[in-house]
Amino acid sequence: MKIRLLGSFTLALSLLTGWAPAAWARPVGDVVGSITSLTVVGGANPGDTILISSTVLAKDKVEQSNLFYQVYAPDGVTIVATHQTDLVSLELGESFSHSWTTVNSSFPSAGNYTVHLCWSTGNASNCNIAQATTTFYSVPTLGWWLTILGLGLVGMWLWRQRESFPVRYA
Repeated sequence: MKIRLLGSFTLALSLLTGWAPAAWARPVGDVVGSITSLTVVGGANPGDTILISSTVLAKDKVEQSNLFYQVYAPDGVTIVATHQTDLVSLELGESFSHSWTTVNSSFPSAGNYTVHLCWSTGNASNCNIAQATTTFYSVPTLGWWLTILGLGLVGMWLWRQRESFPVRYA
């Protein structure tokens, strides 16, 4: 009875004041790791393939976890690409490298895009193991309708200028 009352008191105190015993502040399953690299290659020109690569390092045994990537537009709000992959079990000191690609066809404007990587336990995306960000500059594609419009305008200009082109007959 005394133990139950003390546990209830501790819980009530933590809810009211925000205080928590040190054991409650540990990550789920005592999982500890770090993201040792997050790199982006490509994307500077319209239609480029963008290669996003990362490496994570387990500082303790990691049973089940995932990497969740989000690419944010220059406004910092719009998400233009996402990717998730499940990791194999990692032992203390083991690392895992992963790469994936996307194309900047759905990117809304030219500017600095941010890649956010979240390493979480289970199927969550709460970044309870580690997180990292990096940026890259990208110029979006015109889109199919602007490409057709541009080709149409060039075609009209060439048609109107056809008389000024020299024609040589053999």
